[in-house]
Amino acid sequence: MKKEDYSIYEYRMQKEIQNHEVVYNERLNGKFEKISVRTSISGYVDGYIYRPEACDKDEVLPVMFNFHGGGNVLGYAEVDGVYCQRLANEANCAVINMDYCLAPEFKFPKPIYSTYEAIVKIKENSYLYKIDPSRIVVGGHSAGGYISAALCLLDREKKEIGISGQIIDYSPLKQSLSEEDRKALDPSKAMNPSRIAQYINWYFEDLNDLDDPLASPLLADLSNLPRMLILAAEYDSLLKEEKEFADKAKAQGNNVKFEIFKDCQHGFTHKWLKEYNEKEAERAWKMMADFLKEIFFE
Repeated sequence: MKKEDYSIYEYRMQKEIQNHEVVYNERLNGKFEKISVRTSISGYVDGYIYRPEACDKDEVLPVMFNFHGGGNVLGYAEVDGVYCQRLANEANCAVINMDYCLAPEFKFPKPIYSTYEAIVKIKENSYLYKIDPSRIVVGGHSAGGYISAALCLLDREKKEIGISGQIIDYSPLKQSLSEEDRKALDPSKAMNPSRIAQYINWYFEDLNDLDDPLASPLLADLSNLPRMLILAAEYDSLLKEEKEFADKAKAQGNNVKFEIFKDCQHGFTHKWLKEYNEKEAERAWKMMADFLKEIFFE
């Protein structure tokens, strides 16, 4: 790592303190099965399988792979645990909450390729996990939504997973250090531009990679991609790129549902964050569950 990369550890410590209670409670009380698959890029990648609480333990279920947020540099899969369980219950599917590798230890594009490899291996052993390899959706929040979009681009090329749908929730879809690119409706309610720049510098070894399609899906050819649900927050500095992504994807022939959540900020769906908006979060989670049911059962 570069000398400046070591600043990540102080920042992670702050987040450890902020998230410790949620992480502890999920590890202790979450109803999941932990699995690990070894990848050639980042070693073991862990996943946490959530199933509907009322389902038969031997039932083979369609599956969503969930990716948490954290700017590609923070790793707290547990903070999504209660929501993975909710989606599993409401959509009658399995949800595998992926603890993917992070920068600056694993810089772009390693997290994308490592995660792809992990999903392929899980699919190859789907009988062990009682999941249906023909019904797979990817989705996530913030950086996790970006990872989902990048995985769909990669799978269009490799064709090893066969992704049926993607959920992109307030996600960075164009890597940029320009504040002009991310003007927010109210800057006081948006992410700090200096923090975004720090995330980018932690994630990339070479800033010339910012325009790579797997780094900035907005810049990619968006034809022939899985069905999309894109959720955006009105006061998020990422709103502009999400809307541009949705418009471009529609124009290139994809099935896209795009929704802006009024009076909401980045992170509005997660109840322990100060940006939480209970009413709109409930609507967002219902939309996600309905999207999964449409993909899996209609």
